[in-house]
Amino acid sequence: MDYVEFGMKAYILSIISPRSGLVQALNAVRSSKIVREAYLIYGTYDLICKVEFDSFPQIDSFLEVLQENGLQDSNTLIVKEGGLNFEREECDKTEKCAFIFGKIKRPSVPKFWEKHLKSIESVMEAHELYGLYDVVISVSENARTDFYNQVFKQLWLLTEVNLTATHTMFTVKL
Repeated sequence: MDYVEFGMKAYILSIISPRSGLVQALNAVRSSKIVREAYLIYGTYDLICKVEFDSFPQIDSFLEVLQENGLQDSNTLIVKEGGLNFEREECDKTEKCAFIFGKIKRPSVPKFWEKHLKSIESVMEAHELYGLYDVVISVSENARTDFYNQVFKQLWLLTEVNLTATHTMFTVKL
């Protein structure tokens, strides 16, 4: 399996109000040059955006676009270089059904995580983060109908080792 290299990256979780503006906000962020993927999600937040950027002022500009489109609150999670950090080839072109955000015990074991997560076919990427969560894992759309067997049950091996909290957000089809 091939994996791709990337530059500075972040995941931006957003709450949008009013609810009638969700699709408008999604379309606005998808037109941004720094957005690699954006989804409406079901969970604590309304919108997730995966962005790749060269400088932090680009993040500020992106947040301004969100503000113009009903942003009520956001959480920016910067991908940590080194450690757990992989993406499958064509990751950004593969539709996702879920993003799993977790907290891990320290010290983490990134190479163990990476090896195990790469063995789960539906896991498209995994990154260590700076921010509210320690790790993000994206799951391909093909796992939606059997999420329990294809992903969740396989993650139990990690949860018994060092995952202390998981927050899964499912993407919403329009």
